[in-house]
Amino acid sequence: MRRIQCLSVALKSGGFSLHSRIGRWLGVKFPAQCFIIAAIAALAVLAGSMIDGSIFLQGRNIGLLQHPAIWAFFGIQIALPISLRYSLKEFFKTRNGLRAVGALDGKSHTHLVRPLVRYLNLQDRNSKFVATILYSFGLTAFVWNTYQNQLPGIIVPYDFWDSKNFPCGFWITRAYKLYLFVWLLPYIALLHIAILTVALRLVRAARLSGKLKLLPFHPDGVGGLGFLPGLVTRPLMVAVIFGTVPTAAAFYIHRTADVTPMMGLTTLVFATGIAYFVPILALRSDIVATKRVMIEKLRWLQQASFSQVFESRKPDFEMLKSGNESIDCFEKLCTAIKNISNYPHLRRLVGLVTLAMTPAASTLIGKLYLNLEPVIHPWLTKL
Repeated sequence: MRRIQCLSVALKSGGFSLHSRIGRWLGVKFPAQCFIIAAIAALAVLAGSMIDGSIFLQGRNIGLLQHPAIWAFFGIQIALPISLRYSLKEFFKTRNGLRAVGALDGKSHTHLVRPLVRYLNLQDRNSKFVATILYSFGLTAFVWNTYQNQLPGIIVPYDFWDSKNFPCGFWITRAYKLYLFVWLLPYIALLHIAILTVALRLVRAARLSGKLKLLPFHPDGVGGLGFLPGLVTRPLMVAVIFGTVPTAAAFYIHRTADVTPMMGLTTLVFATGIAYFVPILALRSDIVATKRVMIEKLRWLQQASFSQVFESRKPDFEMLKSGNESIDCFEKLCTAIKNISNYPHLRRLVGLVTLAMTPAASTLIGKLYLNLEPVIHPWLTKL
């Protein structure tokens, strides 16, 4: 019951307060709330563009239906909250996994629910600092976007459907992006960080107290801690997939690697790397330290088996065989512990970064081909 109450608090407060009101007014659940709010924003944008006559624009100028970036924002607005809701449910299911590795020995309400609520309410010692960074970053992105949209033809060499020259599109997107950049997305990031912080603190506390144990033959390949990397990478996958769309659109529209698309690409890659490595490096230090302690214990047991055989004055065949089997067994256990991954789901990160880099690589290859076409084409015709 307390878990359900915490889930309700997390999905009804902060950036999800508008979702909560929609849910009360219409009597719909959280996924439907996400779709409804995104649909209202999309209809408002479409109506404003129709009034401005900016659905399609001539020449190099970009109309609403000629630029997919805004539609990617609508997708993010739907997919990220639903993904975080799933992560939140998975977070409460981790209590069994945490108990298996010795990181949870009390009630889940005390060690999971209560700290999460404190973090979201900015009562945690670090949550205020993290929230300040997240909301400041969102405000900076909104201010930069507003500044850029007031200078069509200067910052970018064309006009577009939500510039100051199209007042309905401009002011509707100001209201929408203020909500998105300064209210919804920072809260989603805060909730994601809160989940990871609470889980990682439990692992760290267990390791420092000597209670943390790894399960070298666990099928997750991370010694029973595989549920934690999943909490890290799942929302990242959603963010990168939808973040790649506006980045690709920027490269397509600009047709070169100039400031705006490169800024978007750099932000996407940098944010993905930070969002992965900060929690994974914290988890890695606990994994490495626990592996070291476990291997040291096994080595002493291995040494004891060796000493029993070596120091025996009259070793017989059975004693030698038993001692050799024990030594080999300890060696295999040490190898299994060493094989536990120190960087869980690193392949996923590489895949995400590769996906994010695809638009830039495609654009640069295309530009390189156009530059080399006068040289390549005559050579190809001779073959």
